[in-house]
Amino acid sequence: MAVKHLIWMALLVGAMACNGEGRKASGETGAQAAGSTAGVVNNEPKGSFLPPLNPGESPLIATLATDFWVFEYYVAEDPEARKANKGLWFKFNPDGTYESGHWEEQIGYGSWRLAEFEGDLILSLDNIYDSQDGQWEIQGVNKDQDTMTWVGVNKTTTAGVITKVINLLSRPTKAQFGVEE
Repeated sequence: MAVKHLIWMALLVGAMACNGEGRKASGETGAQAAGSTAGVVNNEPKGSFLPPLNPGESPLIATLATDFWVFEYYVAEDPEARKANKGLWFKFNPDGTYESGHWEEQIGYGSWRLAEFEGDLILSLDNIYDSQDGQWEIQGVNKDQDTMTWVGVNKTTTAGVITKVINLLSRPTKAQFGVEE
């Protein structure tokens, strides 16, 4: 079973590396590649995702599968990407599927996996919208396990991005974050 997971991870990493280069070459902005709503057109799927597998063996799986994980801070060079990705959320399910959204709206879904890769804990997201695929290194979790720091993995669309994600009981609202309409 472990070999199957390693093969899946290698395929996912390779696909994301290729997709990231292709999107950058086509002129897609960092905000679109990192998962903003700008990558979604008419709610029609623009890609595919691999069938879900067991999300992994880490004790952090249960924490991730609790309620909603929301980008409170999105640190990137592009100020528009920072603004566009604040309020992005993920609802991870224990069966390896997830939903994603921005503020109160769902904008995607797919499969996820948490695995150790070269000593780092990597969260891989394979969304039905290829522009929302991503890989994040989970670098820190507070003692209450309701706040995390994710860093974009090199050679992926999230490279160079640092996020603070917080756990909420429901989808975030603009009012909660003091964002004006």
